[in-house]
Amino acid sequence: MIETVLMYRERLTNDPVASVGGLAILSEMEHDGRTDVPSVRSIERILTTAGVTRPKLKKRSRSTVPKLPLPKIPPLPGIWQQADWVQSRYLEGGIGFNSLQLVDMGSGGGIARQYRRRKIINVVEYLIEHAWPVLSIPHAISLDNAFSKTSHRNNPWTLFIRTCLFFGVEPVVSPPYELGFTNGVENFNNLWQERTIAQHRYDTLEQLAAHTQQFNHWALHRRAILDPAIYGTRHPADLIDRHSDQLTWPPAIFITDHQDSNGRLHIPLTEGRITFLRRVHNRHITIAHHNWPIDLDNGALTIASITTTNATLTIRHNGETHATHPYPIPHPITSPAPQHLPPHVNDALTAIDRLQRVNDAVAVRPANRHGIVYAFPPGIVDAV
Repeated sequence: MIETVLMYRERLTNDPVASVGGLAILSEMEHDGRTDVPSVRSIERILTTAGVTRPKLKKRSRSTVPKLPLPKIPPLPGIWQQADWVQSRYLEGGIGFNSLQLVDMGSGGGIARQYRRRKIINVVEYLIEHAWPVLSIPHAISLDNAFSKTSHRNNPWTLFIRTCLFFGVEPVVSPPYELGFTNGVENFNNLWQERTIAQHRYDTLEQLAAHTQQFNHWALHRRAILDPAIYGTRHPADLIDRHSDQLTWPPAIFITDHQDSNGRLHIPLTEGRITFLRRVHNRHITIAHHNWPIDLDNGALTIASITTTNATLTIRHNGETHATHPYPIPHPITSPAPQHLPPHVNDALTAIDRLQRVNDAVAVRPANRHGIVYAFPPGIVDAV
C-alpha cells in the first residue's frame, strides 16, 4: 500500500493543476475503482514517513480584507452562482489580460476563461457559450457593482443584466468581500491564480487558455471538494450530472439569433428583478449613480429591488419596506420566451425572496481591526 500511495502522489505531482494531499490521493484511488483505499489520515502518515509532504508556506495576502466564512447553501446545483473578474494581469512582454470566473455555490463547480479586455459583451458570451452549458442557469447570481455599471444615471440595465433577466436569473449586486455574496468566487479566483499564473509565465493568451482548460477540468471532475455523505460524490461535475434533468440549460443557438447585421448583440429588457445590497450613508443609498433617500442610520443594511414589470424600486430593511419609488425604465419591457425560463420563475416566491428572508435576519459582527463591520447570511439552506 505504501508503494501505491507514493505512486499516486507522484502522478498528482506531475499534474500542473492537481492537489497532492491525502484527500486528493484518496479521491484518485476511488476514481480508479480501487477497493483497498486507506483513510486520509493513513495516506498522510505514509507521505510524512516518506518525506514527501510539502512544507506549509505562509501565503502572501492579496488583500487587506480577510476571508469571510461562506454562507450555508443547499447541496444542489443551479440555485446560486457568483461571478467576478480577475483584473489587470499580464503575460510575458507586458500584454494585459483579465480572467472571468463563475462558481456554482451548491455544487462547488467553477469555470474560468480569459479575455484581453474586460467588456460586458465578453461576459454574455462567456455565460451563454461556456459557463452555463457546464454549470446550468441558476436562480440567482451575485456579483459586484462592475457588472451593472453604466455611464448613465438610473440605468443599471447592462447587456449582462438584460441577459440574466432574459433567462429568469435574478442578479444580486453586492459590495465585494463585506457581505459574503462574492467570497466564494473570490476564493476560486485565488485558487485559479495559484495553479496557473502564480507558477508559470505565459507568452500568449492561448497558452494560458490551454492551461486554464486543464484547471477547469480538474476543478469540476477531480477536485475532491464535496462531502460524499451529503452529496453522494466528491466532485462537482458528478453532482451536476446527477441533477441535469432538473436543471435549466441555455439554448444551443442564442447569440447569433440576437445579433444585427453589424454583429451587435441586442437582448431585450424583460420582466424580472435586480437586487442591490446597500448600506446607508448620510440617509441615502446609491444605485446607478443616483441617491435614494432612506430614513435609517448610517451603516444599516438595505435590500433595494428594482422590478421591471411595474417600474418600482422597493427598499427593505429587517423585513420591512421602508421606501417605494417609481423607477424610470429606459427600455420597453417584454416577456421572456417560455422555453428560456426555469420552472422557479413562475413561482410566487422567487430565489431572491428566499435570499432576502435570510438577509432580513442578517448577522452583524463587531468591526475587525480594519474597521470593517461584517454582515453575512446565517443560512441560505434554511430559506430555500
